[in-house]
Order: sequence, then structure tokens, then C-alpha cells
Amino acid sequence: MKLTDELLEQHAAEARDLWLSTLPQQEEVPPHKFSRRFERKMRRLRAEQRRSPRMNRVVHILRYVAACAAVVLCIGGTAYAYRIGVIDTIVQVFREYTSITYSSETAAEDAEFPKSTFGYIPEGMVRNEDECMKDEFMKITAYKNPQDESSFTLYEELITFSNGGTHNIDTENATVSHFIIDGEEAISSYKDHTTVISWTHESIIYTLITYHLSPEDAKQIALNIHSK
Repeated sequence: MKLTDELLEQHAAEARDLWLSTLPQQEEVPPHKFSRRFERKMRRLRAEQRRSPRMNRVVHILRYVAACAAVVLCIGGTAYAYRIGVIDTIVQVFREYTSITYSSETAAEDAEFPKSTFGYIPEGMVRNEDECMKDEFMKITAYKNPQDESSFTLYEELITFSNGGTHNIDTENATVSHFIIDGEEAISSYKDHTTVISWTHESIIYTLITYHLSPEDAKQIALNIHSK
């Protein structure tokens, strides 16, 4: 018998039904328990779908891929480590960027986000609900000025015993400074009308990113963020 397209089309539905009949019924399949790591990744993917392309680019810049780190470490760079509160911090300074890795052996698994308020908001800024989100480990609060391109976003990332994080800050040809927020050291990088300020407090990593605001304005926003 010669196999033709017509013959395949004629028996395709029968073959499909026969294959489907061998599969277990839905009620016979036990529900799968996904890991916390997988659930966290899925929440971040869903959050990306709600964010603008520009905001997604920022988040990807902040998240440093571990495989890439292994390659870069072979090239070289300077590194130092210190502990702030319950968070262990490793800072690696390379020619093109600064990598900051956070972990903790003492942070509680049931730690929760504190309530953060802004004591200073530049004139004309309003809350941008489209860019705000919160899940188990990440909280994003965004403001923008409808009259121009200026905006700022605060990222709060919760560090627990089993949940660490690494941020990559573009510091090549940037203006980099250090200052103190609530007794803890913050690093600030200004480049191309963008300021990135990163610091920690207790079990939270704070990253403030501002667009088309002066570094002085960005610093005042960071210094006047109150958490309780």
C-alpha cells in the first residue's frame, strides 16, 4: 500500500484518539509540588509581562547570571567581603561593572517586608501603579513625572537563609560614590542620566534606580526612605 497524504489525513484522528486513550485520566495524576525556586522564577516571569520593556531591561541588568560570573572570575578583578546586619556581602569590582553578591546564614525563613515610606519625592512625581508589584521575595515601587521623562523605582529584595541574590551595577565610566544610609554603606553609580543606589538593611536589599534626575535628588530619595 502506498502511503499518501490522503491516507494519513484519513487515519490521523483515529491515531490521535488511540494515543490519548493510553494516557491516565486527569483525576489519576497527582498534583505536582513545584519548588520554591521554580515558583519564584514564575512570579518574576509574570511580573515581567506586566512591566514595560524599559523596566524589564533594568531588572535584567540588576540580575547577574552565575554562569557568566565563573567566566569573569577567570579574567580577574578585585574583591572584598563584609557583613551588614544579617546579610553577608561580597563585592567584586571589575573594569566594566561591580558585582555585589548577597547571602545569609542567619536570616529567618519567615522574614517579611517592612513598610517603606518616602520622606522625599521630587516635585511632580506620582505613583506609577503599572510598574508596582509585590511577591514573596521582591517588592517594586515606582514613581514617574507625567510631564517629562523623569522617574524612579525602588526594588526591595528579601534575603532569607535559602534565598540569596547577586546584582551587577554598570560602573564603567560612571561616577561612583559611597555614603551612609541608616548607619550602613550604600554604593551609588551615575551614568547616562541614570543613577543606581544599592544598600542593605537587616534582611532587605534596597536598589533605587532613577532616570533623568540629578544624583543629588537620587541621594535625597534614598536617604529619606524609612522602613519599619
